[in-house]
Amino acid sequence: MITTETVFNNIRAECARKRWSIEELANALGIERKTFYNWEKKQDFPASVLVQMAELFNITTDELLGLDK
Repeated sequence: MITTETVFNNIRAECARKRWSIEELANALGIERKTFYNWEKKQDFPASVLVQMAELFNITTDELLGLDK
């Protein structure tokens, strides 16, 4: 089962792997850091951003969603 908590944990893990801060990720996505934190707080974000993040991290969306296990 996919949970938003898992997705955000995976996003944070990928940021750590790339040695990026959330601010650096937000900049790469063209958003403000507070927008990312709002998504995390609401446990929601646009699907297009998921694809964009997967491309930035050079992984599949399945990996980002935690479906590769």
